[in-house]
Amino acid sequence: MTRTPMTPSQSCRVLIAGAGPAGMATALYLLGEHPELAGQVIALEKARHPRPKVCAGGLIPKTMLAMEELGLELDVPAVEVRSGLARTEVGEAELGGGRRPGTGEVLCTIVRRDRFDARLAGAARARGLKIVEDCRVLDLEQAAGCARVLTDRGVFEGQVVVGADGSGSRVAAKVFGRRKASIGRALMVDVPVEPDRAPEFSRGAYRFDFNCVKAGIRGYSWSFPCLIDSRPHLNVGIYDQCPRLAVEPGTRKAPMLDQLRAAFPELALDGGRIRYQAFPIRWHDASDRFASGRVILAGDAAGCDPLLGEGISCAFEHGKLAARSIASFLNGDEAALARYDRELHRGAVGRKLGKLAFAARRFYGPHHRLFFRLAMLSRRAQQIGVDWYNGSHHTDEVAVPMLIAIWLKSVLFPASVR
Repeated sequence: MTRTPMTPSQSCRVLIAGAGPAGMATALYLLGEHPELAGQVIALEKARHPRPKVCAGGLIPKTMLAMEELGLELDVPAVEVRSGLARTEVGEAELGGGRRPGTGEVLCTIVRRDRFDARLAGAARARGLKIVEDCRVLDLEQAAGCARVLTDRGVFEGQVVVGADGSGSRVAAKVFGRRKASIGRALMVDVPVEPDRAPEFSRGAYRFDFNCVKAGIRGYSWSFPCLIDSRPHLNVGIYDQCPRLAVEPGTRKAPMLDQLRAAFPELALDGGRIRYQAFPIRWHDASDRFASGRVILAGDAAGCDPLLGEGISCAFEHGKLAARSIASFLNGDEAALARYDRELHRGAVGRKLGKLAFAARRFYGPHHRLFFRLAMLSRRAQQIGVDWYNGSHHTDEVAVPMLIAIWLKSVLFPASVR
């Protein structure tokens, strides 16, 4: 049966599906470098800002560097984390921290995503982006010279379409027929606390617990400090990278909720008023494709960090690369979008995500105890790893041989690695 071609009701040069961090970063970078495109870039958002978003809301230093690069201030309520604790089967590790609680470098800044995403959307609008809200993507087709998106508010046509519509991306499903193997799962709840009784506030800390790995869950539990309507809360949750697979082949996986409660027994997470929220997390799989014709993927639609499920810094990195490729494509470079795909596989962001996938297979695999023991050998080496992950001082951009040399020096010599 032949499908009737879509008739566009609105046309533009760049069409972005999704007005979250990836879509807004793409627009901000693109319009910042090419202000002549103002009014010619449209973003489609299925909800309306500020809209609820189930997410821990952690901004690592890599994200803060991108915000600075874009000339954006973080003028939303936030809590800075300067130290942390990671519990594993083989011991505990302290992360960051200065001589006194709360005096080390910032490891993470915790925001509420509704406020943060609305801030990005407002900045993008100010630079010339048009956002069509309450607009749900239904279908997509590519034609000569354009791509068309069918929504419940009509048909939109763009010379380039960016699928930045999250882990359950409709754009990705229509263009690539995405597999479910790289979909992780998370459970999360916000718990009100007295700040002087919670180390997350009194010490400016976050907590990770990897003990659930021995129970078959390929991930960790977390507790982050956050502010909801100016009131202190803990954002508490658990992530399983591969919910369909146990660590030990043939074994039965423990329920995620039981493991989360076991990680933080002092929080009484089994009370009748506790309302958990579940959400999918698509992680980066190097076997996926991220560009086809005039369509590219960014942010969670393309996949986030496989190890910890962090996606906001990836969204900004993808947005920067997408903007650069789109500008080249609009200027007549027909190979630019294909190069974007190669960059997400073999460029700096692709290499980093590949290393994190390698780490996830080790720390969440059948020999996880061995790798946790190796990680415990040196606190200075742990700090190198944290700095690399966070992108602090652009450490994640250092060549691998140099990074190994820094790591070895941190293990062999007592001097500070900073």
